[in-house]
Amino acid sequence: DSGIDYTHPDLAEQMWVNPGEVEGNGVDDDGNGFVDDLHGVNLVNYTGDPFDDKDHGTHCAGVVAASGNNGIGVTGVAWGSGVK
Repeated sequence: DSGIDYTHPDLAEQMWVNPGEVEGNGVDDDGNGFVDDLHGVNLVNYTGDPFDDKDHGTHCAGVVAASGNNGIGVTGVAWGSGVK
């Protein structure tokens, strides 16, 4: 899809975190070919930053996994599932 806004208030706590990466150190810690791929990769631009530049992926992720019971925005249909 178009990526994901992993800073979005309804998605930030739901995001998968790559346990093999150290955030912001500029190194490919897990050796997969992507530097600082903390929340996944961008296979269009071939980078370690999947941030959404079109909003479609964030919208789709929100429909499925937006945090529930937090008093912010919306609740996803499977809000306990997380975004992986």
